[in-house]
Amino acid sequence: MKNASSPHASLKCIALALAGCSACAHGADDLTELSLDQLIDVPVVSASRFEQKASETTAAVSVVTRDDIRQYGWRTVAEVLRSLHGFYTHSDRGYDYVGARSFARPQDYNTRVLLLVDGQRVNDAIYDQAYIGTDGIIDLDIVDRIEVIRGPGSSIYGGNAVFGVINLITRSGAQLDGGELGARISSHNTIDGRASVGKRLDNGADFLASVSGMNATGPALYFPEFDTPATHNGHTAHTDYTRQGSVFARVGIDGLRLTTAASRRTKGVPTGAFGAEFNDRGHAFIDTQSYLAVDYTRALDAATELSGRAYLSDYTYSAPALLGTPSVRNHDEAHGSWYGVELKLVSSLSARNKLVAGIEHQRNRIQNQRNYDVAPYRLNADDHRQSERSGVFVQDDFQWTPDLKLSVGGRVDQVTGQGAQFSPRLGAVYRLSAQTVWKLQYGTAFRAPNVYESNYSYAGSAIANPRLRGEKITTWETSVEHYLDSQTRLLGTAYVYRLAGLIDQTTEARSGLLQYVNAGRSSARGVELEIEKLWTNGARLRTSLELQHAHDATGNDLTNSPNVIGKLNLSVPLPWQSLRLGTEAQWLAARKTHAGTVPDHGLANLTLLRPMAGNHWEWSASVYNLFDNRYFDATAYDPTVPQRDRLAQDGRSYRLKAVYRF
Repeated sequence: MKNASSPHASLKCIALALAGCSACAHGADDLTELSLDQLIDVPVVSASRFEQKASETTAAVSVVTRDDIRQYGWRTVAEVLRSLHGFYTHSDRGYDYVGARSFARPQDYNTRVLLLVDGQRVNDAIYDQAYIGTDGIIDLDIVDRIEVIRGPGSSIYGGNAVFGVINLITRSGAQLDGGELGARISSHNTIDGRASVGKRLDNGADFLASVSGMNATGPALYFPEFDTPATHNGHTAHTDYTRQGSVFARVGIDGLRLTTAASRRTKGVPTGAFGAEFNDRGHAFIDTQSYLAVDYTRALDAATELSGRAYLSDYTYSAPALLGTPSVRNHDEAHGSWYGVELKLVSSLSARNKLVAGIEHQRNRIQNQRNYDVAPYRLNADDHRQSERSGVFVQDDFQWTPDLKLSVGGRVDQVTGQGAQFSPRLGAVYRLSAQTVWKLQYGTAFRAPNVYESNYSYAGSAIANPRLRGEKITTWETSVEHYLDSQTRLLGTAYVYRLAGLIDQTTEARSGLLQYVNAGRSSARGVELEIEKLWTNGARLRTSLELQHAHDATGNDLTNSPNVIGKLNLSVPLPWQSLRLGTEAQWLAARKTHAGTVPDHGLANLTLLRPMAGNHWEWSASVYNLFDNRYFDATAYDPTVPQRDRLAQDGRSYRLKAVYRF
């Protein structure tokens, strides 16, 4: 990186740091020869739904580029989020879940973050779940960058944007400019591959198509809670398997774009959860997702742009399992189908004003849940719903002075069965000097109960709660970013939030069955500190420390809520064959569970990358959990295994990856 000592260069560095790109080139293949311009010009569109520099947003923004993903060997969105300050993850060996700012209920389905693909909402219409693991709807290799917006986002996105918005922005055909074949071999007999093709044609049309698939046997596991002769002494093999496939295609010309995506994952469930027979290879979670979207953008004049989107989405879930004594094959199923339209206007009212306004409507035409025994046939649950959600929003960014920018916005949402929700946001960005930027933000966000939480009922297992109300969060946040010099960045963030009407799963007092209720209030406060260092030889370091505390209305600590998290990401060039070595380390403090405490743990990952070279080949080798540490994640309360409050996670594993570009 070139030395930059002038105020103008320092401002460029501030823009780089605020973009959170960790000094990776946007779309560059040679990571050791990067210009400053390549480093800073990473666009951010998710913070306010129009393109702007991250230094101009009031929100705390991180941008993870494709080069970051390659350098650190990240395989899923969950692994990306786990590397960023303010986030942590956990797994129940069926799904991956993300926690934000010391909040992650073990029984929640990623309902408090909003997941987008190219701005298209992909949380489903049954569980409102954001799929961030191997169940994701697109392959991470076709993602160009991931924009992560922390804090409440309901003022422009509506429901579920409680702790943040995650937008996966895919590569264009022009960026691919040909084809790619990828193959990966990993531990536990895992093989996966990808084929992608893309191009920008002479007439301006841009197209991209990609297909990928994975098959994994999974590790052999031991569960001490099943350590009896009748349950194979707690040992199980070939039950933690994964079979996954996805397709993605997009074509666009002259502001018109057509996109389709679909995925299907079958994930074996080895845990014997919720009464399922232990060591049953037929017990699995089967998730399919798909959507078709048409977007159109048109400039009305030099200062005004109008865009619209229409989409159709579908989601199905199935979980076959052996239940009861004698055991009977049971199927738990759900089907959601929905469509919607969006209209957005972005206008520069003046040289100092930027206005964005829009309206959205989504109709959930199918929200079905069913549970039945196969033979003899018995219907245990059968619920059919329809619902709608609508919202209108407006936000104005006003450059009050050359150094002070104010942002004021709000949104009104209406969800079937719930009252109208108003979500305001106020923010300010103040440049104290050429090296220092200060941000302040206040906002609220909401989450309406999903149909699973409100209406799922199964005799002997769960009780519906049609009176369930939505929850609302109020957040105050401030941050200061300062450059010690042109290559060293310091970031400090402090926040306080209060969550009212918390939707939580409890045991109903009279029946002893599970039920979702509004469990009252919870609140948290925290400080996030980050240091980022760049070197002229292309090496880069990012390290962070999070100090936080979340508790309920009585002052008790929340479960699955670490008070301290430390992270480090280091990438260095090696003197041979343009190789780069990426090292990642994370440490989580102990977390309370419903029955005890999960001990603290540390993890380290290592990736050796040879970037794309003149022979059109790129390869990498990764080792995960380098020191083979045994660690656990907190798990939800299971009345059929009440003593279990944690699940062991994977030990050391590896991955070899090769990509050929033609």
